[in-house]
Amino acid sequence: MSAITIQKGPIRLAGLIHKPTVSGSKFPALIIVHPGGGVKEQTAGLYAKNLAQKGFVTVCYDASHQGESGGEPHFLEDPSQRVSDVSSVVDYLEKLDYVDSDSIAVIGICAGGGYAIAAAKIDHRLKALATISMVNIGDSARLGWDADEDPKQKVGAFDMAAKQVTAENNGAEPAAAPYVPPQLDDKTPADMKEAHDYYLTPRARHPRACNKMLIRSFPLVLNFDAFHLADLYLTQPTLLIAGGKAGSLWHTEKLDKLIGGATKKLIVPDGTHMDFYDQEKIQAFFDFA
Repeated sequence: MSAITIQKGPIRLAGLIHKPTVSGSKFPALIIVHPGGGVKEQTAGLYAKNLAQKGFVTVCYDASHQGESGGEPHFLEDPSQRVSDVSSVVDYLEKLDYVDSDSIAVIGICAGGGYAIAAAKIDHRLKALATISMVNIGDSARLGWDADEDPKQKVGAFDMAAKQVTAENNGAEPAAAPYVPPQLDDKTPADMKEAHDYYLTPRARHPRACNKMLIRSFPLVLNFDAFHLADLYLTQPTLLIAGGKAGSLWHTEKLDKLIGGATKKLIVPDGTHMDFYDQEKIQAFFDFA
């Protein structure tokens, strides 16, 4: 594993590259897109390390405005940047003489899965796509984690963000909200309880994954749809993996229906959303690779 810098216009993305442990002159490559609020050293790094052992060049990286990557303001969740990040990693990989540029694919976890879909449908240098516990972050913001909320009720978030941005332009400190609940109660969805355990306890806590999304991110996320035009332009082979007990399963099922059926779909009956971050069910993906 080596630390790398990926140039994306004026922004530098901080990444990690793993080379295959097998011999050869050119290798297929995989881009691993981390979940919302995550960093490359967490589940994306775990996938990158394991898949390199199967003969792939793998790159995991911190999204623009997050982790060790550049982009101001920090802790911004900007879907357009997240999508274009993937193409910048393709640019980087195409310049490596040991990468087969006709065999570059993308894998996304949670919100990273939605971003991977949005990237693949517009950048056909990506020859295949896989998602794990996939979330279309726009749908999740509009409809709630369990898809039981009225999107019309989210108009207030645009007004709140507008007031906050104006305040910050006049000297106020940037305001942020958490990705996962810092406190749990009986109303917290099971997936979010597991996410709390993953991100905020020694299980996978990382100092650069600060559980912070700037309020100015809200309009950008609410206005984003990872699935828009996927029925027309997502033509690459697609693998969808999710847990049958995951509250987020509806995202995977929605995309599967929209595109007329994924190339391969694996729903692990007793799997939860977070099982595929670091638990034994992660092996379901490696068995498919």
